[in-house]
Amino acid sequence: MKERDTRQYRAIMAIMFFFCHVSMSAQYADFQYDTELCTCNAQFDSTRYTRLQLQNTFDYLYGGGRTAYVETDATDFNEEPAVLLASLEQECRQKLEVLEHGEFINDAFWQKVRKRMIRYVKSTCELRRVTLLARSNPEVLSGYKLVDSDCIFFRNALIAGGSRLLRAWSVLNERQKKKNADPEHLQRIFEERYRSADRMEYARREILTYGWWNSAIRLLPHVDDKGFYENFNRLLRNIQCDCDEP
Repeated sequence: MKERDTRQYRAIMAIMFFFCHVSMSAQYADFQYDTELCTCNAQFDSTRYTRLQLQNTFDYLYGGGRTAYVETDATDFNEEPAVLLASLEQECRQKLEVLEHGEFINDAFWQKVRKRMIRYVKSTCELRRVTLLARSNPEVLSGYKLVDSDCIFFRNALIAGGSRLLRAWSVLNERQKKKNADPEHLQRIFEERYRSADRMEYARREILTYGWWNSAIRLLPHVDDKGFYENFNRLLRNIQCDCDEP
């Protein structure tokens, strides 16, 4: 009888140890986040990663890194280049500080995304910087290496100026007309500006924005969102989302 009681005691202790271990090894905390259409509530295991790691991963990596996106507009001609350059330098410095030295989910998938995001932010900052500098000195574009034949064509026109810039503007206008639902309207605008006393300034802005910039930005190492949804959801449990209709 005594031996049976001992076995029962050991079984009870084993069960208690198991539940104690489970309770200690997984401590769940609440986490709220907003996607483009949804407000979501979930839980994460705080013994595996911190709230800061999860928040940084969501803000700077998940969904293409909305917080990591550089907002300073290099083609904003309503603002002085010096003001935009100062804004750009501060923005790039702050975002790279978090991406390079902040805390993120430390697994193979998210660390790979992190490296790709750092590369993208550095690349887009460099492109925006030289584009702003090119307003007063187009020759700086010659030092920018991530180019294709279109970039080179528009870059050389900006550097040469004069009749070469005007010819490039005509080429750009013809390309835009092919993609526009009202090409006649575009042509009227082009002819009106071409005849104006400010035609060189019009040409410079059009080529810098719709020629050089639009060609160069397509070549940046953009970060696609393949696998983001699945890998982020693996970090959570009990996900409940309230979504608006698209």
